[in-house]
Amino acid sequence: MNIFAKLQNIDRRILYLLVALVIIIPLVRRPAKHPHTIFKEVQNAYNTVQAVPNDKLVILSSYFDAGTVAENGPQIEVMMRHLFRKGTKFAVITWDPVGAELVSKIGKKISKQMGKKYGRDWVDLGYNPGPVYVIISGMAKDFQSVIKQDKYGTKLADIPATKNIKSAKQIGAVVETTASGTVPTWIAYFNMPNNIPLVYCPTAVMAAEAYPYLDSGQLKGMLNGVIGAAQYETLLGMGDKPTYSSAASWALSTAHIFIIVLLIIGNIGYFAANRAGRGGRRNG
Repeated sequence: MNIFAKLQNIDRRILYLLVALVIIIPLVRRPAKHPHTIFKEVQNAYNTVQAVPNDKLVILSSYFDAGTVAENGPQIEVMMRHLFRKGTKFAVITWDPVGAELVSKIGKKISKQMGKKYGRDWVDLGYNPGPVYVIISGMAKDFQSVIKQDKYGTKLADIPATKNIKSAKQIGAVVETTASGTVPTWIAYFNMPNNIPLVYCPTAVMAAEAYPYLDSGQLKGMLNGVIGAAQYETLLGMGDKPTYSSAASWALSTAHIFIIVLLIIGNIGYFAANRAGRGGRRNG
């Protein structure tokens, strides 16, 4: 078997092993280098959050579970870091029972790292079974009649961060972190009727569907998957920190480059083998 035939018949077990190594090595080594290129939608998301006045509350809505926490987790984490850093209070509301626990753990971890206090700087509203459109349209009119207490049973009226939140007038922005098609619900029932900016944080595979909403201005910014989270970390000045977002971005990029290289090698082998075959037939 000549070299061209071998290029077309590489054992798939070897290919799977090489792909696994290309993905695992960046995740284990955690390179600190972040993307220097910032997508326009990520920059707009940063600008939107940065512009929220500190006397208003930001709602961090999450609709994901363990299946997409590798993408959605870094997105909500970097949003919490930004809001804690600029001193804007936020409330977390979740629409998935598993995701509620995941987001609660992320909030506790980031608040501890940044020296923030629960109740004063942020509030966990816990899991809400929905329907989403009923809850959020009610929140816009009378927040505390729809969400009466936090995850731990404390009345919102008794919590410093939420005691003055009466309606959508006290909300500065909504950040929707999701693996589901919930963003049209926020647009229709909360953000557009009340002129409140909405930032979208979907999984990467969902991002393409959001561009019409970005073009129309119904979405003010977007973090597309974990790479969007890594770019947002760059904007926060974390470009030299070895974070999971940067490692995952490296893993995804190197895996895609490796697959492209394999495609090129396979095609070179295919065309070279065909050419050699035609030459052999002419000589015969």
